[in-house]
Amino acid sequence: MKDYQNAVLKMIDEIIQFFDNNPDLLKDNPILKKHVDELKALYKDLLAYKVIQETDIKGSFKRKKEVKDELAIDNYRLTGSIRSFATDNNNDLLYNEINTSKAVMRRLSDEDALSYTQLVINKMTEYKDELKPYGISAEDLVNLTALHSEFHKLLLLPAKLRKDVKTATANIKKIITKILTLLRESIDNDILQYQDDKPDIYEKYMVLREIDDSQTTALSFKGEVHDADSDCDGAEDCLLQYVKVTAKFKAGKAWKEMQAVSTKLGNYQLKGIPDGKCTLTFTLEYYDTVVVESVVRADKFTRVDVKMKKTSKIV
Repeated sequence: MKDYQNAVLKMIDEIIQFFDNNPDLLKDNPILKKHVDELKALYKDLLAYKVIQETDIKGSFKRKKEVKDELAIDNYRLTGSIRSFATDNNNDLLYNEINTSKAVMRRLSDEDALSYTQLVINKMTEYKDELKPYGISAEDLVNLTALHSEFHKLLLLPAKLRKDVKTATANIKKIITKILTLLRESIDNDILQYQDDKPDIYEKYMVLREIDDSQTTALSFKGEVHDADSDCDGAEDCLLQYVKVTAKFKAGKAWKEMQAVSTKLGNYQLKGIPDGKCTLTFTLEYYDTVVVESVVRADKFTRVDVKMKKTSKIV
């Protein structure tokens, strides 16, 4: 899904740049401008969720280990001073409470390391004046308290990060679906009017719209359209562009149609067709119409490549 997501993001970014580089299209076409503005708004939301999705969870684990090691070192040093104070004052209870070695501290569970650090902080606070001659300062208390607080937050962070990343990923999928629907049902149709008047503009847009959707069940059909002339069979100039591909299928009890147009590279795609039988019709001026009966399956797309012959009919 990640590769497909990145491919979609690249396509969307290039389409937005395309319209930014052709402002006259939007200036002269308020409906297209409205749809492109919707596209930009959705893309902005998508990028915000992508930042969350790419949060460095591994980085938080690394920092947690670093803080735990720092706690072990500080606790060991401070524990030695507190135990020295306890010995001088015959305070066996305090001596026995603060008795963890550095090696043991490193092996403590996260929760036990947190609890032990809190115990050291409590004793440093309780005996703060008496501990000054033993090398424990107010700054030591502040630093250990700060480390304790950071470690506590880092313990909670991975679970929260995973939840945030999961939510962001779900939202990205929803937005991608909305964007692809907007492109397919609105902007792709808006741009059709430039097919004859501004063929270069139309062609550039259609090339940008080419994306490998084979990793999503949203794609129903994809394929290439070639000229069937044997003199150019297999050559690049046999790829046919501007071929209208019409899919006729049954949605519920009603028959519906969906259309696509082949690109400069001779490619076409049809998306979102429900399961079942489907008729594909390929039409292009000066070529014989080609009709293909096929079936749509929910779990994968169907590839249909066709070759079209130049018509022999006298017009």
